[in-house]
Amino acid sequence: MAAHFRTIRTFVTTLLFLVVFLIGASLSWAQVKITFPADNARVSGEVIELTGVAADPKGQLEVNVLTDKWYLQNGTAVINADGSWSYAPCYVSGQGRYNNHTIRVTIIKNGSRVASTSVRGIVRKE
Repeated sequence: MAAHFRTIRTFVTTLLFLVVFLIGASLSWAQVKITFPADNARVSGEVIELTGVAADPKGQLEVNVLTDKWYLQNGTAVINADGSWSYAPCYVSGQGRYNNHTIRVTIIKNGSRVASTSVRGIVRKE
């Protein structure tokens, strides 16, 4: 009888470990980060390439740029197996007082927005 309970306890412990491991692995993709540009960066040109980390390779990226309102970008995302990513083109073409951009990147997986991050204060060198 004691051996039976040890077997059950081992099974339950293994199952709990597996569940915690899988939840942790899926949550790590939910921490997308933009590595370029950084907050308050000055960039050259109206068109830039974004880069980042922690994107789910099975997901898609949606990029929006805020100047006077949010503008959905229509570039192409490349998400590598390690979660690093790039996205181009991204337009930072606000003029005058609108030359201060916020860029938001959202991961979409299975039709749901699962993570989002932003960088602010992006100014184009004129």
